[in-house]
Amino acid sequence: MKTLGDDAAAIVSVPRRLDPAAGRRAPRVVALGGGTGVPVLLRGLRELIVPPVASPAGGDTSITAIITTADDGGSSGRLRRAYGTLAPGDVRNALVALSGGDGAMAALFDFRFDGEGDVAGHSLGNLILTALADIEGSFAGAVRRAAEILAVRGRVLSATNDEVRLVAEFVGGARVEGESRIAGVGRPIHRVQLTPATAAATPEALRAIAAADVVVIGPGSLYTSLIPVLLVRDLARALAHARARVVLVMNLMTEPGETDGYTAADCLAALRRHAPEVTVHEVLLNTTPIPARLLERYAADGAAPIRADVERLRALGCRPFERDLLGSSPKVRHDVHKLARAILELAEETYE
Repeated sequence: MKTLGDDAAAIVSVPRRLDPAAGRRAPRVVALGGGTGVPVLLRGLRELIVPPVASPAGGDTSITAIITTADDGGSSGRLRRAYGTLAPGDVRNALVALSGGDGAMAALFDFRFDGEGDVAGHSLGNLILTALADIEGSFAGAVRRAAEILAVRGRVLSATNDEVRLVAEFVGGARVEGESRIAGVGRPIHRVQLTPATAAATPEALRAIAAADVVVIGPGSLYTSLIPVLLVRDLARALAHARARVVLVMNLMTEPGETDGYTAADCLAALRRHAPEVTVHEVLLNTTPIPARLLERYAADGAAPIRADVERLRALGCRPFERDLLGSSPKVRHDVHKLARAILELAEETYE
């Protein structure tokens, strides 16, 4: 990997679509996390670096999503308790984000039942994955079959095939078990851990990291989506020994109950506490001001922009990589194409 200076390089011209058929292979990008953040990146990457015709499921390795299955709330939690399956929700989000079909099947996987009946609140995609796990004999088999149904461009993998739960320890010593309960405690988080701590990484995830050019952590909830993936010990060790450039995508806003008052350096320090062997080379930061009307709306819920504090990031040995990443939706979100282009810009540097 080339040695990089402190200052972010000037924006380079990145083609709208990087097609392996045009010459040099597309970069291999691995995205780690869960929730609704990582799918934003996946949607952009799907459009920019994968050919418009979907390859057979598992046949393209340009994009690999490695997803946490520690969720125990909502539809995922109900299905875990009823059927002993891994949490399907975050995996479903990643599959839909990489779907290369006509959109109708992706819409079905995203459909959520309302009302007050037995299926109220369930995502149809979660139910399908649970049924496929029974038919295929494993959750991994269910994800592969769902990828075929959705004509997924790339791969979606569970961080672990073991059934895991997330436990949080708060400043002052209180503890709570269950990912869905952590933010509601409303106290500063000291540490989270997986139980069992011996959960093994999936072999496919380890191979994907070993072959990656760029590994992207986030965006997503720091303690409940990003760190849980790094708590799979085999996976963290593989990332520590990988040749890939590791990029942390900084969230745009703090999250009440998780990162109240955090700066970018605080988020990085939390990652290091939990996975000290993992080196983060760049922290990707948004430079575009968030409109005042949105800030007021988020402030009412206790959220604020995450301050970049680039000097602290440099002091921690990371390169701040600053770009316009803000989307134009009614919510504060990364723009799918801006985010993907920034990651591909970093990937281009690895080839130089």
